Amino acid sequence: MSVFFFDLDGTLWDENCIIPESTKESLNQLHEAGHTLCICTGRTKGFLNVPCLDGIPFDGGVYGCGTHIVYRNRDLYDTYLSPEEISLITGCCRTYRLEPILEGPEYMYINPAFRHVSEMQKAIRQYRNPPQSAMDEQPDRRVQKATCIYTAESNAVRFNRDIAQHFTVIARGGLTEIVPENCSKASGMHCLLDFLHMDKNSSYAFGDSENDLPMLSYAGHGIAMGSSPDSVKQTAEFVTGDIHADGIYNALKKLQFI
Repeated sequence: MSVFFFDLDGTLWDENCIIPESTKESLNQLHEAGHTLCICTGRTKGFLNVPCLDGIPFDGGVYGCGTHIVYRNRDLYDTYLSPEEISLITGCCRTYRLEPILEGPEYMYINPAFRHVSEMQKAIRQYRNPPQSAMDEQPDRRVQKATCIYTAESNAVRFNRDIAQHFTVIARGGLTEIVPENCSKASGMHCLLDFLHMDKNSSYAFGDSENDLPMLSYAGHGIAMGSSPDSVKQTAEFVTGDIHADGIYNALKKLQFI
């Protein structure tokens, strides 16, 4: 049997969180055949108030770029940014004019005065609970990672350079994701595979963006979606179609799993 890891945004679903029927059917077939299905996402677990996941038999998940690993509702690993680390991120954002979004298993923390908050309402509704203010000092808040949004005034180059001295930095598409240095999608996969006593050669990973590079490199078999940038395609074992070209279904068929 094999273990399959699926990124969400741009891989399992599109920008409207729509999952093709061919994907749902193929994942159910995989599970019925005895394979293990896992989410592997940059989203924290609180950022999954998305009904379209209902009915897909996921056994586990790697959330928040490896900061939280779950198998059948059992937490195998979780880690949180310290208050000092949170202050470092938010202070660096103030210096270089970025907008921080702090992400945890229950809440997102955001500056309510951020002028693009209204444009983010769709994403905010995908969080389990209403957002909290990132401006309030809350020593007990649980934050696993941060996403820092570029603005017209941002000096993203200097921000990424400075913050990379303390964290893993993933810069992509007008934002920078920040996670603890020891965490990635690959570290989460390693934890889950070790728990299952499975060799990584029996693992398959599907992804489409730069934060999927560790996952695709670590997996025994990495598959890139057709919409992926060249850096991701070059890392993968092969490239399948995009979401609405039945990319996952066709890849599983090519691999002879369905």
